[in-house]
Amino acid sequence: MNHKHLLKKSTLCTALALFSSSALSSGFQLNEFSAIGLGRAYSGEGAMGDSAASASRNPATMALMDRPMFSIGAIFIDPDVDITGKSPTGRSLNASNIAPTQWIPDIHYVQPVSDNWWLGTSITSNYGLATEFNSGYTAGPYGGNTDLTTINMNLSSAWRLNPHFSVGLGFDAVYAKAKIERYAGESLTSMGIPADTQITHLNGNKWGYGWNAGLLYEVNDNNRFGLTYRSEVKVDFKGNYRSSLPASINALNQAYNLGLPYGTGGSTVPGALSLHLPEIWEASAYHKVAPKWAVHYSLTYTSWSQFKELSATGSNGEQLFYKNESFKDAYRIALGTSYFHDEHWTFRSGIAFDDSPVPAATRSISIPDQDRLWLSAGASYAFNPDASVDVGVSYMHGEKVTIQEESYTFRSSGKAWLYGMGFNYKF
Repeated sequence: MNHKHLLKKSTLCTALALFSSSALSSGFQLNEFSAIGLGRAYSGEGAMGDSAASASRNPATMALMDRPMFSIGAIFIDPDVDITGKSPTGRSLNASNIAPTQWIPDIHYVQPVSDNWWLGTSITSNYGLATEFNSGYTAGPYGGNTDLTTINMNLSSAWRLNPHFSVGLGFDAVYAKAKIERYAGESLTSMGIPADTQITHLNGNKWGYGWNAGLLYEVNDNNRFGLTYRSEVKVDFKGNYRSSLPASINALNQAYNLGLPYGTGGSTVPGALSLHLPEIWEASAYHKVAPKWAVHYSLTYTSWSQFKELSATGSNGEQLFYKNESFKDAYRIALGTSYFHDEHWTFRSGIAFDDSPVPAATRSISIPDQDRLWLSAGASYAFNPDASVDVGVSYMHGEKVTIQEESYTFRSSGKAWLYGMGFNYKF
């Protein structure tokens, strides 16, 4: 079994999930940045402007806000991801509910400075993702624990150029923490190494920085289009690495190309890797087609093909892992509708499809990525012209996939329910 290969893949998945700063899409990106958006499957977000949260998606939408606006909320993610299969020795590879539940909070504020200038800020958690296998799992080198937390802080500004065009510019600072643990499983028992031996432990934290820009074109009060760009983000991730494999195994590993993780005998050593996360484009539109009805849609394109390889090294230049990934570009398409029942109630729904950027050959059980279909519904209730609450729910269904990890063949099926609630106030 090529353990070095598996360590590279697991670390790549986690690192990407940590530092991407995008909307929710397939791959490693999560973007539950508002309950109001959840209810419409995040369709048309770059052209909506109906809450302060819009500024974190397209800063130019602040030009639609005539008063200071504040939004706060949270989304609860309840995933159900199962792994099945048998190892070459006939042992079970079954694991149920490998992804625990997560809370994703968000907070946003927009301040008009003048008739043509706005400032905004938001704090979101782009990623709160984890997969958990027990320490004695048969395929321990591929499972283990993957835990990560991120906080994305965004500052943005918008300018209205004329009655039709507005532009926005934002700055993102992303703080991330991660922990990855892998175990020997059955593969090293012939060497006298127990299945629950921790062969990889990697943790660390780092800041990453990027920028975003948006354009809003208002044809009239009922029709508008948005275009958003998010830059590539370079993250020089540094952390701590250790392995319970003895350091003496490294020379043997190199001489005979055993493919084992780098052994440290339980000692902790520094490790570093550089990530170049891809740029993201999103086109959105909003059309009020009747006094009480509106439709909205969007297309997101992520240049994942920019991500070619991942290489991590120790402080003395030793290679902890290397992997040629060759991801493919991916897209997300979403369509939704809103119904303005009266001055108090607004109802919405949406459907979306996420295209996975991960080729089947590099899919991993630590993050078993797959194409996904979204079905969403939501509502808002305005107490008065100043205060309102939002609720949203989404069902996300992933296709069943087969995952090949060296001599192990897994099958994965997954779905998730997402529940969101938010509060908005205009000053």
